Amino acid sequence: MDPLTLTKNRLKEAGVIAILRGQAPSKLFQRGIALAEMGYTAIEVTLDSKDALETIERLRKALPDSVLIGVGTVLNHGQIEGCMDAGITFALSPTFPEGMIEGFHSNGILAIPGVRNVSELRLAQQAGAQIVKLFPSSEWTPEQLEDVSIPCIPVGGIDHQSIWPWLDAGAWCVGMGANLCGSDLDQEGDDNLDWIQNQEQQARDIFMELQRRHNTA
Repeated sequence: MDPLTLTKNRLKEAGVIAILRGQAPSKLFQRGIALAEMGYTAIEVTLDSKDALETIERLRKALPDSVLIGVGTVLNHGQIEGCMDAGITFALSPTFPEGMIEGFHSNGILAIPGVRNVSELRLAQQAGAQIVKLFPSSEWTPEQLEDVSIPCIPVGGIDHQSIWPWLDAGAWCVGMGANLCGSDLDQEGDDNLDWIQNQEQQARDIFMELQRRHNTA
């Protein structure tokens, strides 16, 4: 199986891409480790995070190959080489940067451009996209997936309630940021009170439901 198809299939099995975004690199790293220990197997670090590529490198070295590490918020072709050097397996963008698909696919990395509507989706597909990011998800509805012939990943505002209608409608997987990974990732230090008291358990609950669905499929 070619690497792009393999990565695509592993994302589907993962069910959720955990999106780490913030200005506290040490906490981004710690949270990535915590989510992987819960069982999440697809983690993205966005390029608008502080020291994003260094965080990706640290996570790649610390976690087993069973956990996919990707990059998000790719905005131009000039960012591709640095992302590849960091050790990513997949790359997402909120838009569709010129050369993104060719640049990543030629190096065995799955490119996931962002599309806002059906017209943009068709353009991405014609350009060689094997999978797209529906962003923001508020511009789309789960019902629209019935007429889409390419795997889709809704991203933006997905929470513990909206995740399930998307997956039930046939979303390949979903991307979840603060609603899964915590709202404290801009704050350096060891104060994880919000995460420990509220958000950590919610992340565990989401994973357990993903497992239940996987086992009963």
